[in-house]
Amino acid sequence: MERTEVAYHEAVEVVRQCCGPVGLKASASAAGYHEVWARDSMITALGARYIPDPVIQDALRASVSNLKMHQSSIGSIPNFINETGEQANFRAYADSGLWWLIGSANLAPDPQMSLKVLHWYEHQDVDRSGVISMQEASDWQDLLCTRGKGLSLNCLYVLALRATAKLFHASETEQGRRCLKLADKVAERVNRLFWYGGDGNMLPHIAHTFSTMDNPLTDSLGRRRWIPTKHQLTGEQYYLPYLGFRTAGEWFDTLGNLLAVLAGVARDNETRVILDFISRHRLDTHPVCCLTPAIQPGDADWRDYYYPTNQPHHYHNGGIWPFIGGIYTAALVKAGRLADAAEALSKLAETNLRGKFNEWHHGESGEPMGVEWQAWSAGCYLLAFECVRTQRVELV
Repeated sequence: MERTEVAYHEAVEVVRQCCGPVGLKASASAAGYHEVWARDSMITALGARYIPDPVIQDALRASVSNLKMHQSSIGSIPNFINETGEQANFRAYADSGLWWLIGSANLAPDPQMSLKVLHWYEHQDVDRSGVISMQEASDWQDLLCTRGKGLSLNCLYVLALRATAKLFHASETEQGRRCLKLADKVAERVNRLFWYGGDGNMLPHIAHTFSTMDNPLTDSLGRRRWIPTKHQLTGEQYYLPYLGFRTAGEWFDTLGNLLAVLAGVARDNETRVILDFISRHRLDTHPVCCLTPAIQPGDADWRDYYYPTNQPHHYHNGGIWPFIGGIYTAALVKAGRLADAAEALSKLAETNLRGKFNEWHHGESGEPMGVEWQAWSAGCYLLAFECVRTQRVELV
């Protein structure tokens, strides 16, 4: 049996061991995460939904249902619920509802509840810039300084809008048309605001934060505006990880750029540039590192709270995340790079088998560092396997 098939069968077993009456636990390890996390369970579902196992399917649908039961009165979906289903946590709230929208559309469609969740997200476009905002460290990188307008958050928003549109037969109803129109608008704004052209010019990424726009170089009193200087990846082209107040993240956010590809935000040229970047910087050695370059003490995006978990090349700060490796493989298939996708799947199988479907690995050595038997590491391997097998990608 090939190693990719060995990893496939072990991935199915990992997901099965994560199943419980409340939903899909984030990890089956005794020392792991036993809560039902919105993002973990719904990301796992991207691949696990293809497994014809009633235990797995029941746990996935229970995740959708029990997360929905704890929805706030204004529409937000919790970050996680505890293993008894009695308590909910909303701290890292930003992407939970978007993953829930994608997962529920695939597993247990609820059009009216989906509209309520989307209504909450529309209110997160707080400055009417066309993209939604978040507090620091409130998406999947819940110990990293992503803030303001996050790239991965807004690419997920596009996916979630398109997933919801399908519930209303897309362009055949007013609700479907509205979701598609908003998805296209968000995608256009992401391309306009986040895509860095490799020319050192940061003005296009911060100008939307100016109060007056008659002249983007000077304010209403004629004073020259301060424009940040690009220090890292100056000559590269990619989507910036976040846009803050007159500032922007400079590192390459692997998941955000891949979600841009899979959401259809990235066009052919951007897709080619992103995938070439990942290969050229050897982020796909295992795969795949979550960001580059790693944030160092003294950098503008360094935080004291990174210690001890987020040291350079650890965890969210440049660690290798197998679940992102599955997303990467899917993006390669979507781009038609089938030979590269098969190679990525093979590397991902070895990484997962070595680490027992670990949560994350050291970004340089590849050493397993996190919790074993992680649901989304297994679920995204199943997604990658399915995409390579069928040569198709269907997230929503």
